[in-house]
Amino acid sequence: MELFLIRHAESRNNIRKSDQERFSDPELTDNGRLQSNHLAEFLQQGLHLSRIEYEENEKPLDQIYCSAMKRSLETVNQVGVAIGLKPEVWMDIHEVGGIYEFNSDLTKKIGRSGLNRKQIHHTFPEYILPETLNDQGWWNKDAEILSELNERVERVIKTLKDRAEENIRIGMVAHGGFFSSFLCVLFNLKPSDGTAFQSHNCSISRITFEKDEKITIQYLNFFDYLPENLRVSRPKCEI
Repeated sequence: MELFLIRHAESRNNIRKSDQERFSDPELTDNGRLQSNHLAEFLQQGLHLSRIEYEENEKPLDQIYCSAMKRSLETVNQVGVAIGLKPEVWMDIHEVGGIYEFNSDLTKKIGRSGLNRKQIHHTFPEYILPETLNDQGWWNKDAEILSELNERVERVIKTLKDRAEENIRIGMVAHGGFFSSFLCVLFNLKPSDGTAFQSHNCSISRITFEKDEKITIQYLNFFDYLPENLRVSRPKCEI
């Protein structure tokens, strides 16, 4: 199984000056929408694969997942159209913390509801939604804590490892903090020790899963396909 980790395009939170300007569920910026268009074209042309791989099988991806957060839903939209796939919402691949905003003095994270089933279906009618997504909002609880994050990442990794021997290409349009946690757990590293993996907006990382739990990093954080003015390097692994 070939897994392509794709960070969402630039969101309004990515250009914030401080946490006072933070949105609980930000949309893409104008630059983000341009980035997502270039991402869709890049994947459609099969440039995330080797030339031989693409000649043998011209289908860029077999499945593509996104989270239920606006920036992921919006990023994957043009990709799905370009490569002829219906994006599937996987609620477990959301950003670290879930949907929350800070209180006035930035000392507490207050959980918010997130989009509900009707809202997502109205804006993205072609997307495949999980049965567990209801009309109360997909999050609708307190901000995620570290133990919950670790359990969630383990669930995602188990699901992927169970598919390791499938001859399939899977895309996952998700989030920088989640991908950093995912890669740390996958390779038995400890984020608490300061280890982090950076993912720039619309960057692609490729991981190969094989039998006997053999896992190979093919490349990480590739975003050179974007026009230079849309390549935004972010020195910190922020969420």
